[in-house]
Amino acid sequence: MSDVIVVGLGADGSAAAAHLARRGARVAGLEAFSRGHTNGSSGGLTRVIRLAYYEHPDYVPLLRRAWALWRELEGATGRELLRQTGGVYVGPRDGKLVGGSLRSAREHALEHEVLDPATLRARLPLFRFDPEWWGLAEASAGYLLPERCIEAHLSVAERHGAQLRFDERVASWSVEGSGVRVTTDRGTYHADRIVIAAGAWNARLLPGIGPHLVVKRVPLFWFEPVAEKDTLAKLPVYIVDSGHGHGCYGFPYLPDQGLKIATHGMGTPTDPDSVDREPHASDEDSVREFIRLRFPAADGPTRQAKICMYTVTPDEHFIVDVAGPVAYASACSGHGFKFASVMGEILADLALDGRTRHPIGFLSASRFSAARA
Repeated sequence: MSDVIVVGLGADGSAAAAHLARRGARVAGLEAFSRGHTNGSSGGLTRVIRLAYYEHPDYVPLLRRAWALWRELEGATGRELLRQTGGVYVGPRDGKLVGGSLRSAREHALEHEVLDPATLRARLPLFRFDPEWWGLAEASAGYLLPERCIEAHLSVAERHGAQLRFDERVASWSVEGSGVRVTTDRGTYHADRIVIAAGAWNARLLPGIGPHLVVKRVPLFWFEPVAEKDTLAKLPVYIVDSGHGHGCYGFPYLPDQGLKIATHGMGTPTDPDSVDREPHASDEDSVREFIRLRFPAADGPTRQAKICMYTVTPDEHFIVDVAGPVAYASACSGHGFKFASVMGEILADLALDGRTRHPIGFLSASRFSAARA
């Protein structure tokens, strides 16, 4: 019998297993797919990390802790996981992206620089921005290497005694006495507590919050640029407000990948078990439109495309909570990977102690009137 069963070993689940095992808990981890799979929401080769968070200032303390924990994980594993490039966020001065980033930067005294239109164009000369657009720049931004990050957490978990099982799908779970019972396609397990971090499959395991979750199919693209690659390799991570209810974001040029550019705020509803994982020419339309309008230096051939899944709530904030022996994290709404290191710490707190010192009240399931685990 385990102290804690962790369901899902992607971004948050692998981190939870690592934190739990490091604290001496007997951990059993269950993952429906093979180790290192790319069927969920945690791949993509690169993921942005930033502190001046336009989504809400309340995320900033979590981000600061996440950054520190990623660096600690690098030290524990000897692997590079986070590359600091700086970040620039561009759009109307009082829009959600620039205005929200500025609000977080000021509220939490983050080091930042406000870029007027002329300075913005000088900073990013390869882009074509509207004449009245402004930018916010911060040094504490960059990107994570998600596949490495997950494997690093899994390795730490195993080093501290966690038993991790792959290609084993959870069929059901239930509260049984003072603990939990979990049934998979291979057997039955018992534990005192359970952590559920199954990503796009959370609605199947957490019916109380299921009605608040929408899974979306979101394509990601990598392009071979037409401009000087050395210059493009020095880019910061960036987010540009499209003005059409979504934005585009991107990364520096990486020789083994190209230029990764994708949309945020778009996507089509899907079922995680039947999602169309084949990229189609039409998937590229919105990104190619952005490139031709805003970033012609990237307008070369497509090197590769992948399909990701976002699990989205109505307010696009996460759900992180505990109910009796069940701790869970869900609905990262396309902006959650950067938090995985601290989410692991939070889930370990909730599973072992029923509470956490981290300020997660704004992410509670109670904000949705009928939500129950």
